[in-house]
Amino acid sequence: MIPGFITLYKDNKNNIHLYFYKGLRDNDGFYYNDLNLLAIENAGYTYKIINYNDQAKEIVFDNKNIKSMTCKLISYDGNIENKILKIR
Repeated sequence: MIPGFITLYKDNKNNIHLYFYKGLRDNDGFYYNDLNLLAIENAGYTYKIINYNDQAKEIVFDNKNIKSMTCKLISYDGNIENKILKIR
């Protein structure tokens, strides 16, 4: 198993990135379900998505003033983890 993870960071141009990797279970299924970006879209945030071959996603926001974000990660078995991500 390869654990999934999510992180929020600011690059050297002050762009805010949300990087998400779904993880991989021993049976080749993913550990976390895909992100639901509806709440971000409904809040009026615009972004672009970079998709990677390992099913990871990097979301780059147009708003450079984001300081934190709360994400709900749902695992393959329905467990919910609420993560509070902060830019330091």
